[in-house]
Amino acid sequence: MTNRIFSIAGEPGIYPFTGGLYPEGYKSRRPTIREFAGHGLALDTNSRHLMLLKQGATGLSTAFDLPTLMGRDSDDPLCEGQTGWDGVAVDTLYDMEGIFKGIPLDKTSVSMTINAPASVLWAMYIAMAQRRGISPGQLSGTIQNDILKEYLSQKEFFLPEEYGVKLVIDTIEYAARNMPKWYPISISGYHTREAGSTAVQEVAYTLSAGIEYVRKSIERGLKIEEFGPRLSFFFDAHNNIVEEVSKLRAARSLWARIMHERFGVPISSKALWCRMHVQTAGVTLTRQEPQNNIVRVAIQNLICLLGGAQSMHNNSWDEVLCTPTEEAAKIAVRTQQILQEETGICEYPDLVAGAYIFERKTMEIEEAAEAEIDTIENMGGMLAALKAGYPQRMIRKSAFEYESMVERGDITVIGVNKFSCDENEEPISVSEELEKRMEFEAHQIERLNRVRGWRNKFHVEKALQELREAAQKDMNIMPYLVRAVSTYASLGEICSAFKEVWGEYKERDLFGSYPHTSTMKEAVEKYRLQRPFRILLAKGGLDGHDRIMHTLMEFYKDLGAEVIYPGLHCSMKEIAKRAVEEDVDMVGLSTHIGSPIVFFSRLSQYLREAGSQDTVVIGGGVIRARELKALSALGVKKFFPVGSSFEDIAKFVYEEASN
Repeated sequence: MTNRIFSIAGEPGIYPFTGGLYPEGYKSRRPTIREFAGHGLALDTNSRHLMLLKQGATGLSTAFDLPTLMGRDSDDPLCEGQTGWDGVAVDTLYDMEGIFKGIPLDKTSVSMTINAPASVLWAMYIAMAQRRGISPGQLSGTIQNDILKEYLSQKEFFLPEEYGVKLVIDTIEYAARNMPKWYPISISGYHTREAGSTAVQEVAYTLSAGIEYVRKSIERGLKIEEFGPRLSFFFDAHNNIVEEVSKLRAARSLWARIMHERFGVPISSKALWCRMHVQTAGVTLTRQEPQNNIVRVAIQNLICLLGGAQSMHNNSWDEVLCTPTEEAAKIAVRTQQILQEETGICEYPDLVAGAYIFERKTMEIEEAAEAEIDTIENMGGMLAALKAGYPQRMIRKSAFEYESMVERGDITVIGVNKFSCDENEEPISVSEELEKRMEFEAHQIERLNRVRGWRNKFHVEKALQELREAAQKDMNIMPYLVRAVSTYASLGEICSAFKEVWGEYKERDLFGSYPHTSTMKEAVEKYRLQRPFRILLAKGGLDGHDRIMHTLMEFYKDLGAEVIYPGLHCSMKEIAKRAVEEDVDMVGLSTHIGSPIVFFSRLSQYLREAGSQDTVVIGGGVIRARELKALSALGVKKFFPVGSSFEDIAKFVYEEASN
């Protein structure tokens, strides 16, 4: 790319929009306060949406639970212990109608954080609006819908890559033809950063995915002016003010240049605009002294404003423990309002324009990200790079390096590696919230069965068959999806129809050797195993957060153990079966989302039924105090919460192997 043009410092609205999209910045257009909300059943989330609107939120963002994100019904055996846990459960149009009861769809901008089955959930939203007499063209909002980052980092997928991308292009085409006020995709760097990427990688891989979607849309026959202005982006905001503000400025400038120089878009076109929603960084929140997260989130929200974001979401301080409680969600909204209304920030179009350190850092990030984009493009584009495993390996390497810096103290985390405190009681509000969640699954399955009882089965099957035929003929699937969901066909039934025609995605093994931290090396030298020992490592349920799994696999191998890894999205029965087949000495189950009580009770049950009485079961990951106390009764010999040392893990494994 050549002929680089920089925006004039302090003058946003000039190509390539480094300082912002609008000449007057926030003076003419305040950022949308769009708080993430979703938990339990439809009416629970409806109540939270109404509360947020009452508190002054100017847009809605709907979070879906893990079964929904994976395109499965709540009564799917693999979903046990996860329904309604980290978002709202949606099985049919009936649930979508409940979520938005009493909310004026033609006057409210709604974002839906959904990817692999985004087309299905969007079809439900469209069908719901039509039942209220609202045409698709009146609706405004966004579906996240970035399937490439699922294969890259978040691991919520179900179709092979080409067909996952095909569904995305179907939605882009449908929006271009029918829904001029809707953004059919939010190309997401957020989850890439949460998985461990650097700021440069976040920009590079996000914009590389954007290039792929633009290219595929053009191949479909769309003109850039038809869809380009309705592309949007989603970035993370970490703690480093200079780097993060510069990152957002660099992303905006680089995307404008990509569209102009690679695709020939004129500088007067809004297709150059990198419209961005920015969310505060979940990975920076700490379970230790969690109220400190209020301060972290406020600083990160300041970064969003200084970086020129159009829409913002503040994490709640208790989000590291559970989806936000109501009081914590209110504080998150108030933080945005205080920054916008009380500080005077919004009076200035670009507060950092001309500041040497920001301008230099912006240029450095932009140049480094552009070089990485060129690397991706030389591999054939983001889809080809993902299949080769290149960006996945780079992110894992960066994640390990970051963790090493925290461990060494090169990066300070207050309350964790500096000024730490042992008193970390679980807030009562969180304990009460967790008690409620135990009831969600049974109620949602009952709700789903009621719908199955009163819907017209003939109409459902007819619509599903038409959907299969459209998929076989490679037609735009959206009109068929709207018809299918209108019969109250379930999410799981629709996604199963896709799988019948297109197959199912299976993640490739992408193992690699990574350097060890000093504490890992010390633990390995001190507790190297003296006899053969076999460990099976697995994730609980549908969770795709595998960042720690690869580190643990390498660590256990260096200890001298043989490690078996069955991959993601295994049921407890499948894990138990594999453990018996492999004759392992120990099963290690990692939990992040869902109920550890359900996971470990089922795992212990299936191990017994498979005839394994002596296999040691251990766990690790995210757990609440109430759940931790109950694990020993379920046969769990040891649980290592987040923050446990490698020496403690090595010592325990060594002692078990020595018995």
